[in-house]
Amino acid sequence: MYRLVIFLILLFSTTGAFAESSADTAYCSKSEECREQRWLELKESVFGDKEIKSGDGVIELNTPKRAPDGAFVPLNFKTVELKNDHVSKIHLVIDMNPSPYSGAFTFTNKINKIDLSTRIRLDAYSHVRVIAETEKGDYFMAANFVKASGGCAAPPLGDMASMIANAGKMKVKLKNNEDNIVNAKIMIQHPQFNGLQTNPVTTAMIEAFYIEKINVAYNGEAIMNLVSDISISQDPTFRFNFPTNEGGKLEITAKDTDGKEYKFSKEYAYKDNQLIEIASK
Repeated sequence: MYRLVIFLILLFSTTGAFAESSADTAYCSKSEECREQRWLELKESVFGDKEIKSGDGVIELNTPKRAPDGAFVPLNFKTVELKNDHVSKIHLVIDMNPSPYSGAFTFTNKINKIDLSTRIRLDAYSHVRVIAETEKGDYFMAANFVKASGGCAAPPLGDMASMIANAGKMKVKLKNNEDNIVNAKIMIQHPQFNGLQTNPVTTAMIEAFYIEKINVAYNGEAIMNLVSDISISQDPTFRFNFPTNEGGKLEITAKDTDGKEYKFSKEYAYKDNQLIEIASK
């Protein structure tokens, strides 16, 4: 579906709706009318005729108004506990990115209040949107306009050979909060080449090589999954919460565009209201 969306957006970009006289208006950085048209066409492509309601009181999006580095823009979204319904999926849309549909996060229904942070790339000034999908089929949106640019074409940071060799290495930190809520921080080393960057040494285009799927499970039950595209920053980091009051096994599997799978597995004991890592034998 993501590749289809990319094609549709590229097709739209050649139509009269975006055929403006200057580069700024062509990319909707200054034209509110152009930005609105962009979103309406995106919405139809991705969500069809589904009604997307205001996210006020359902989902909150936190981003900077202006980010100093378009390659690493912090993003956080939070949901509230709903009565007689449950947020099961969060869609991430970045209107002006080359691949605007940037990811879908799904969560276990045991998480009543979702709280997730990560970092994204912005190609140009753009609305960033998170759309909460509920189990009953309702959609609620929060959106911020973020001033940042150049993040998709920004060269990778570090030695490319080392980045590729270390791709998939993970670090995980778990910290218990109140009410049996665990704050998880997952850090994955990966260059996240998006196919739009040039090698700083050779100036040749770098072939796309990024993580497409991440699955996180605790005691065999999926707690957070991500299906993603090119907009997640280099060395993806995710902070989110999940409930538990028992020890068990945390398992993470990530898969990238080369078909490589990377795995992390740790056993934890629950003691004094804390998860304690069990040392490997």
